[in-house]
Amino acid sequence: MTRNLLFSLMLWLLEVILVASFVSDRWTRELQRAEDRMMIGYFGVEKESQISQTAQRWFDRLFVTTGIRESVFRYFIPTERERQMSKGFEDVGRNDLFPFIESRLNVLWDTIFQMIKRLTTACIWLPYLAASLLPFVVDGLVRRKISQTNFDYPSPMAHRYSLYLILGALYLLLVSLTLPFPIPPQAVPVGVFVVAYAVNVLLANTQKRI
Repeated sequence: MTRNLLFSLMLWLLEVILVASFVSDRWTRELQRAEDRMMIGYFGVEKESQISQTAQRWFDRLFVTTGIRESVFRYFIPTERERQMSKGFEDVGRNDLFPFIESRLNVLWDTIFQMIKRLTTACIWLPYLAASLLPFVVDGLVRRKISQTNFDYPSPMAHRYSLYLILGALYLLLVSLTLPFPIPPQAVPVGVFVVAYAVNVLLANTQKRI
């Protein structure tokens, strides 16, 4: 399980690296605008504005006010003063290499901001997750209790694959935070329902004796 978790995290980090390396900054801006339009159509202008402000506040608190964002740019891109101090290398990469690096860093930070915004949107559904999960949990426990009083046997296959479905849904949530494509806000409640149903099957097919 630990090996699979580390492998999944490595795949997610590889996705972030590929997005930062190959996706254009124009594409990320178009992605943000398209996703904003979908959120406005689903939540309304006021709620979308509230989500954007919350995401911006968290992004500024984590990366701007701490100086992390500026430090990353300074680490990879020399300032004019540093150029003048490097005799003979003042114009090296000025018109090709460093503008390319700057565009890659812009894509990276836009991706991080979009990830925070998507996470903020997902947090809106947490109360609905609790409300929808409770009846599925109760039903699964009742079905398991009934099976303990008769000769029904829980299905190891259903138990195993429902667990895989829960882990897969959680991993897709992680991956979707940095996907370079617009994610409709309806994806979260659909994922909540899938997880709730998988939990129901998991509990109903848990072995009678553990």
